[in-house]
Amino acid sequence: MGTFGEIVEPITRSTWEDWDDEITDNTALQWQWPLDSADKIDTLFILEGRYMSECVKMHPKFHLQLKNSILDANLHLFELPSNKYVCTIKDYNLLQSSEIVELLKPLLTKSKDVITILTKPLLEYQTASQLYSPLVIREVTTSTKTQKLCEFKFEKLEQPNIVSGVAAGVTCLREHLELPATTLVYYIEHTEEYQTDEIQQILEKLKIIDSICKTKVNGLLNSNLYI
Repeated sequence: MGTFGEIVEPITRSTWEDWDDEITDNTALQWQWPLDSADKIDTLFILEGRYMSECVKMHPKFHLQLKNSILDANLHLFELPSNKYVCTIKDYNLLQSSEIVELLKPLLTKSKDVITILTKPLLEYQTASQLYSPLVIREVTTSTKTQKLCEFKFEKLEQPNIVSGVAAGVTCLREHLELPATTLVYYIEHTEEYQTDEIQQILEKLKIIDSICKTKVNGLLNSNLYI
């Protein structure tokens, strides 16, 4: 048994997908256009969840160039300067996680570093300790941690908390390829301004956004952020 917070790759993918459930829509996912990317990618950022997508949407796009999309998965791929890419994904069918990861595989195999950031409701975070903070940040890393986050000191995700979906598939694939990857999980209570800043600060340090935006997330997210 490995230490929790480290990647323990299962024999099958059943731990992050439920193959027993019936998929009502059998339409195969595909890129909107033929996937075109650099031969070598410095960093691939994957921002998962409606809140993360909204954080990027609120900022000017002059430094983000839309490269491609998987419309049925609400996935958009942007190119940043310095040979970096940003992938945003929200409201996708968890049963299609492996299919999405397979479509991302050409990017995942070319990238020097992969960093995934996602948000979860604070109520899902399980701990034996008394929790006073409205924001909890935890990380899951491959055996080799990405160099981009060395300056940050995040605690590892502890039992019985888990990461599932695309984030889990991406991290498992990078572990299998013996390449670095880190998943950051932001457990948030609600979209207060100071909580928004915590997420935007790391996006700014990673040069995904240029500055912290003071515009509040729209009312839709305030009401059903976790759906």
